[in-house]
Amino acid sequence: MTAIIASFLAAAVASAVLLAIIMRALPADFLGAAMTERSNHTQAARQLGGLAIVPVIIVSLWIFGPASGLDQQFLNATSLAATLLWIIGFLDDRHHLPETIRLASQVAASAIAVHGLGADFRLLPELMPFLVERGLLVLALVYFINLTNFMDGLDLMVVSGLGIPLALLAVFAVFGLAMLGTGSLAASIAGGLLGFAVFNRPKASVFLGDSGSLPIGLLSGLAFFRLGHDLSIWAGLILPLFFIGDATSTLLMRLAAGDNIFAAHSKHAYQVAKRSGWSVWSIIISVGVLNVILGACAVAAAQHDLFRAAGILVALMGVGFVLLRFRAKLR
Repeated sequence: MTAIIASFLAAAVASAVLLAIIMRALPADFLGAAMTERSNHTQAARQLGGLAIVPVIIVSLWIFGPASGLDQQFLNATSLAATLLWIIGFLDDRHHLPETIRLASQVAASAIAVHGLGADFRLLPELMPFLVERGLLVLALVYFINLTNFMDGLDLMVVSGLGIPLALLAVFAVFGLAMLGTGSLAASIAGGLLGFAVFNRPKASVFLGDSGSLPIGLLSGLAFFRLGHDLSIWAGLILPLFFIGDATSTLLMRLAAGDNIFAAHSKHAYQVAKRSGWSVWSIIISVGVLNVILGACAVAAAQHDLFRAAGILVALMGVGFVLLRFRAKLR
């Protein structure tokens, strides 16, 4: 428990301090996010968040992870995979790399990270062979990397939409609902995001950029995989369900409309809400409250029979309600 709390606090302080140093040290126009018709921020922001947060998370894992039970294979693979995406993300922020390079790097990083989970890690051993499950985990991790990148489009969205579920996961570990190693991983990411929130609060001066959203998506996906193993696969799906629901529903709607799904857009539910007049704080608070409810649903879904059914049903209804409310442009 001490390692979980320490990793959260250390990552929060270190990411805030390092980001403040980077912001002062680099030129004011370095990695500036261009304002376009799709922008949801109201002033120029810099894509510097990942330059500070990702190294802090990796160092935190090496300092606190072993005491929490994270083994050498997991730490090596996770650090390598996250660093790969950190470098590719930075290069993309600077030079806009081709989609083929981005996708290839994401697949490679996901394969490395899934290998790091170890040969004994299984989520659905009774339903599918080992290699099939591994392939699906790689694809799921690539998807989570991308949806995290998609959702990093509004002040504090990643902090509220991903940081709160990760903080709840860390709390689960403190109370013995997940392994300490899983909690330490989640706490390091959540702490890093808390430090980032100091500069990402409205009106945000800094965003994650691809150097942040890509590796944080990978690390968070691994945390939810591990929760699915430690507690219940339903818990691992329910905690990040708002991010999954918004990204997936938007993708399906764009496919149905015949849109080019690889083209940049501003059609996520939270973006629709912002453009219809919702304040940033009303969106972020709505997502935050929903995620607290999803935390309770995740615990319920890890039980049996009626509790599981109730947890899954309430989670789906809660996410559906918020998405519909955002898209209906209600205030």
